[in-house]
Amino acid sequence: MITKIFIRTFPSTEECDLFESLLETRWPSLLEETKGVTFSAFRNKQTPHVSTVIWFFPDEATQKQVEKLIEEHIQKFTKTLSPKTVTFSGEKTLMYST
Repeated sequence: MITKIFIRTFPSTEECDLFESLLETRWPSLLEETKGVTFSAFRNKQTPHVSTVIWFFPDEATQKQVEKLIEEHIQKFTKTLSPKTVTFSGEKTLMYST
């Protein structure tokens, strides 16, 4: 399982809301033919203009396929809103649970 995390800081809460609305309405149909891919979006009440989206991919080929979709559908949108974006991608190496 491969994880990719996007942390986007938008100029305003409204722009962050707009971005997450796009994720909610558009991505289910974009991912219809892609198996084993999930994502979750997180927001903190203290920083409502920051969106953290965590993607989970079953393998590298699927990750590349979805990253191409991200480039085609999200990067155009984020260029307009100009958020500051930080990403991380990697495989889980350790998990602890009680």
